[in-house]
Amino acid sequence: MNQEWTRIEGMIIGRDLDPADVARELGERGVLAQLEWFPSSPQLLGLNLAVADGAVAALDEQGSVSPGPSPDDLADDLAVLFDAEVRIGSSTADHLPDDDPDPSRADPDDDPDARESASRIVEIGRTPASSVPLLAALEGLDLGSLDLADDHRAILADLPPEKAGWNFGDLPLVTLSMTDGDLQAFLVTDDHLEHVVTHNWGMRTRIVPGPLDDAHLLADEVLDLVGDRPDLAAIADAVPGADADALWECAGADGDDAVWRVVRALGLPQGVAGFLLGALDAADVEGVTVHLARGISNAIGRSVDIMLGEPESPVKPLWSGYQNIASDKPWVIRVAATVEAIAGAGMLVGAIRAPRPRSGWLIAGGVVGGLLLVDSIAELSLAKYVAQRQRRRAGLARD
Repeated sequence: MNQEWTRIEGMIIGRDLDPADVARELGERGVLAQLEWFPSSPQLLGLNLAVADGAVAALDEQGSVSPGPSPDDLADDLAVLFDAEVRIGSSTADHLPDDDPDPSRADPDDDPDARESASRIVEIGRTPASSVPLLAALEGLDLGSLDLADDHRAILADLPPEKAGWNFGDLPLVTLSMTDGDLQAFLVTDDHLEHVVTHNWGMRTRIVPGPLDDAHLLADEVLDLVGDRPDLAAIADAVPGADADALWECAGADGDDAVWRVVRALGLPQGVAGFLLGALDAADVEGVTVHLARGISNAIGRSVDIMLGEPESPVKPLWSGYQNIASDKPWVIRVAATVEAIAGAGMLVGAIRAPRPRSGWLIAGGVVGGLLLVDSIAELSLAKYVAQRQRRRAGLARD
């Protein structure tokens, strides 16, 4: 392969679309492609193609890659042939009949399966254990925390429909999501949606090997131009202890079998599979600590306790001094928080009342002022929690 091929995605939308017919047509044209669809909606057919120098990748009888038709020509030909709307990268062609409603715009009220559903997720990243109680309080969700290798952590959550797709920790993250019986994996490395790597075990896939009869005759580097192996390898690379080859081997699995095999390939405890399938609650998964969605002050206290429990914690000497002040001289903290709140309020009010257009410095000052206000409230809550805990410990010691 002399060209630098780049994967592009596409979609075919047609009322009476059959993936086998599309595969046969692409094969007759020699095009290398992967088709993707849900069994319940084959009229919405996804395409993976490769492109270089304005041409999609095609194969000859020996399985060698060469330039084929342009995306524009291929999109137009397919749209005419299948009475469909076709999008290939930035190329589009629409030959849906005018009196035929768009199959991709069905009314969700007419299809119960299209409505938002609750989901269970397992999010894997380097989120510190001390951050999980605060995340639970801020999001109003009970979260399970599971220690993994290489300072990684899995966060387990049972999400209501309005929270579907939420990310809790710091990027990069791998998320396993179980919704309506379908398992999907996401690798999120930055804030650009087009960079998200996904694989859905509820979808059906089919490689179109150009004029060849069997995709297994193709070299791995050719299959990887349009296939799922690179995506699954990237997902596995982001999880410590994962087996990329095992994850690729279960690419075609579905249902409960897919969940068990994916969890095993990623090196996660088998209880995680039980959680995703709804057989176990997060608290029942071995090694998981559940943090309930309580108030902010309670969450701050639990987060501090976790930090202090970590070996060689650099905050322990500072925390000891803070505890003494909070219990013996609470007025010091109240005065400091009051001064901080007054300063923050002044900066925020000044930014709000300033005539427009406001300068960048004024806007930044308003943001800092708001943060100072929030921090002063959090400081008072933490000091109150620490003082109460110290009194409880003193009472237990006397008893």
